[in-house]
Amino acid sequence: MTLKFLVLKAIAVLVAVQLVNAAPLERRATTGEHSTQTLPAGTPQQHGLATNWTVTGYPSTVAVSRLSSSNNGVAVTSAVVSTLQDFARLASTAYCSVGSAGGQLTCNSYCRNFPNTIVVKTFSISATATIGFIARNDGKKAIYVAYRGSTNINNFIHDSHFFHSKYPPVPGANVHTGFLESFQDARSIVYPTVVEQMNNHPGYTLYMVGHSLGGALTVLQALDFYQNAGYTSKNMVIYTYGEPRVGDPTFSTYVDSLKLPFYRTVNRNDIVPHLPPESFGYKHHASEYWIEDSAGTVVNCVIDEDSTCSNSVVPFTSIAAHRLYWNVHMSISAC
Repeated sequence: MTLKFLVLKAIAVLVAVQLVNAAPLERRATTGEHSTQTLPAGTPQQHGLATNWTVTGYPSTVAVSRLSSSNNGVAVTSAVVSTLQDFARLASTAYCSVGSAGGQLTCNSYCRNFPNTIVVKTFSISATATIGFIARNDGKKAIYVAYRGSTNINNFIHDSHFFHSKYPPVPGANVHTGFLESFQDARSIVYPTVVEQMNNHPGYTLYMVGHSLGGALTVLQALDFYQNAGYTSKNMVIYTYGEPRVGDPTFSTYVDSLKLPFYRTVNRNDIVPHLPPESFGYKHHASEYWIEDSAGTVVNCVIDEDSTCSNSVVPFTSIAAHRLYWNVHMSISAC
């Protein structure tokens, strides 16, 4: 073999590796997971999911009513619901200007639920539109990290590829490429700042929150803190709202194995938690907290991809349900 041939062969191998590492999964969803229902002809949809189905207009055959008799759904106490609502407000504030480092957390009316909270640092990465803040409340011995969701969720919903990349900490695991890149861009700010705060304030608890795509970043950063800073359920709690699927079944199994306190809240027929579709090779981690009705009733679904929880309303999903959790506006309209 000539040297030229060997060089060309090596280049071909490297190109093939790059394509594998960032290839889109090939299968395409048609009717939505865990459902035998089909959408009426002419219904606006993406990936087999309705984009604007009303939250009160489920067909009678949709299995929402099965939840009460399901062995998988566990009733949630009013105290837990109140906590979920409080952190939904904190997640909402990430869409707003929250003030300058060293000053009080100030934004909209939702900030009143977090008085005497000091802004430690804000961050905005233009390349990936990754925005959020880090704050501290000495009275509550709490450190907060909040990631903003996308201001144009339609771009994500209409993505036809859902590229994935290898997740380096876990052999064989893959995660959404865009989520991984956004997490990596913000990590150089978030990780050292939080570690410094936690080291300087022993006994404090780290609370991580995020809505929509911000929920996905929250998951990846929480795992980073577990892997590299040693944070566990003793000093870290994670709240996400309308979180999309982050990775594949291997990734999901890894997340579940850590026994970290994940509160993955889904509002009624919110479309985003059903993306990327399972048929693209993605799977949610536990534990789902489903707001199942207009009264705000919450049920904890303790297994992955529970067919009697939010998956039961597929494919009758809605973008509108993604923007309002209880009475909390999850968008820049809250500012």
